[in-house]
Amino acid sequence: MQNQVLFFILLSAMALLCAGCTESIPGIPPGSQPDSMTPGPTVTMPPGQSVTVQINEKDPITATIKVIFAGGEGQIATRDILVRLTRSDGEVIIEHLTAELQDEVEIQGTKESDRIEVYVTLNTGKTFKIIDQLVPYRTRG
Repeated sequence: MQNQVLFFILLSAMALLCAGCTESIPGIPPGSQPDSMTPGPTVTMPPGQSVTVQINEKDPITATIKVIFAGGEGQIATRDILVRLTRSDGEVIIEHLTAELQDEVEIQGTKESDRIEVYVTLNTGKTFKIIDQLVPYRTRG
């Protein structure tokens, strides 16, 4: 009897470990996590619920990228803003913005083109990819 309980616990633990392997990034709909540097499609948010997120140019010295929440009609209905940077070296960095005017994050990019995606989750639970673009590195001069 004790062997059966131990076997069941071991089997359950293995199932939990395998389930974690296929888990998506929280806040990003499954199937929208491409492994490439090629930007994909974005969607327009529903009327009266749109928000604006500003992506600044990469700093020519430090290669950092500022992402700023600029408000919008849907500011009150926004639960989360997820910013995902896929660097040219393959590293993925995830940051979150609040829906407060001028809230900002600064993300360390590379001295190559990096891909940035912005996902907005509303209070209804629906998530929209509103930005998916490359951010090139430009030197001064």
